Amino acid sequence: MIGRSVTIGDPLGVHARAAALLARTAGRFKSSVWLSCHDGRASLTNQLRVMALGIGPGDEVLVLADGIDEDEALEAVAAQLGLRVDPSSG
Repeated sequence: MIGRSVTIGDPLGVHARAAALLARTAGRFKSSVWLSCHDGRASLTNQLRVMALGIGPGDEVLVLADGIDEDEALEAVAAQLGLRVDPSSG
């Protein structure tokens, strides 16, 4: 298992659409991927639990990955979390 701290770049935090995109990203890999924040932890396969973590803009989260492609999974999810997103787009 590997992990990395990431600062949330989306000005809306991890909301429904962001949680869905994270689930889709994590689903491309065989490894299990979790987010940990505010003393909670959620698998990226469970979008409701991810949103229930209450992750806001600028929060520091721990991304954890475990499996045969954990390095690639961690990189992909960490990159997505750190992106600054224009809330008026899409």
